[in-house]
Amino acid sequence: MKKLIFFLLTTLLIVGCSTNETKIVGNVQNLELSGKTIYFKEKINREWITIDSVQILNGTFQFKKVCDTAKIVYLICELPSGDKIRQAFVFEAGEINISIDSIGKVYLKGTKQNNLFQSYLDQKNELYQKGEHIFSKLEDSTLTADEKSKQEIEMEKLETDETKIDLDFSNKNVNTLIGTHVFTTSFHGMTIDEKESVIKLMNNDTKKVKRVSEIIANIDIEKRTSAGNQFSDFKLPSLTGDSMSLSDFVGKTDYILVDFWASWCGPCMQFLPELKDFYAKNKGSKFEILGVSFDDNMEAWKSTITKNEISWKHVSDLKGWKSEAGKIYAVNSIPATVLIDKNGKILGRNLSIQQIDLIISKSATNIRKN
Repeated sequence: MKKLIFFLLTTLLIVGCSTNETKIVGNVQNLELSGKTIYFKEKINREWITIDSVQILNGTFQFKKVCDTAKIVYLICELPSGDKIRQAFVFEAGEINISIDSIGKVYLKGTKQNNLFQSYLDQKNELYQKGEHIFSKLEDSTLTADEKSKQEIEMEKLETDETKIDLDFSNKNVNTLIGTHVFTTSFHGMTIDEKESVIKLMNNDTKKVKRVSEIIANIDIEKRTSAGNQFSDFKLPSLTGDSMSLSDFVGKTDYILVDFWASWCGPCMQFLPELKDFYAKNKGSKFEILGVSFDDNMEAWKSTITKNEISWKHVSDLKGWKSEAGKIYAVNSIPATVLIDKNGKILGRNLSIQQIDLIISKSATNIRKN
């Protein structure tokens, strides 16, 4: 009898454990990735924590692990080109099928939340393809100014569409793990009203998520530094070690653009050529830029400025994401910008170059009329 009871208990334990098991079945189309290692990592407080790893063999990989609690995990793998695949997914009980195509794009299938996430990623991928098509057109040297302007307007429309996708998904799935992930990784593209519309739908458990609570706390700061308000001053060390304040620049030109960036920030470096070109055309009494770096390494900061010949003024306390200026302006993602007029009034945050150009052009036109 005791043996029977022991057998039954053991069987129940095995069944119980198996229902909490995560099984990942992977398929890789790029044969050059054979032998490469795939890492599964969590991002906690902006730090990457490795959970485990698996090797790609003959175009496949498999991974099993007991899943006590569902969580967001990133699949990370280096491509032969040196670029990295980095794709988030929901690490939850069940079988998850992960496919990596020939160019490194990842597709998810299998569990409820990953299927839901993939439906969101499909919408985003469609936009990215349209964006790549526009980028290829903009690189055409034979493009006329009028044609270039039309393509730039199309790109702005895509950015608006992308925010709508993020917002809709966040609203519909606000109190799920994947809904929270989408919100906390895309909120920077939303207006204050849009962010608050999502927060109103959150239950107490979601509001207690560390990243969510940070976003909620920063909204009040963002409101104080949004368009229509007077600028908030800060003082940080320059490249030479001397301190410079934002107030040292406000009023010296018609407009000052505060550019939050970092040498390690890929999107910042992609934005740089466009910003440099705009600066070259408008610098002087009309326009100036103050760069605020989120670097934490002096040499990386200095060498990037020198290498890229960035000629405007720069400041940084080398505290990374803990930058004092970043806190004052509730900067949660970079690149980020704040446009201020000569009277110290904030005209906008994270405006596109086209929007900034329109503001400056209107101002110049009004001066000529008067």
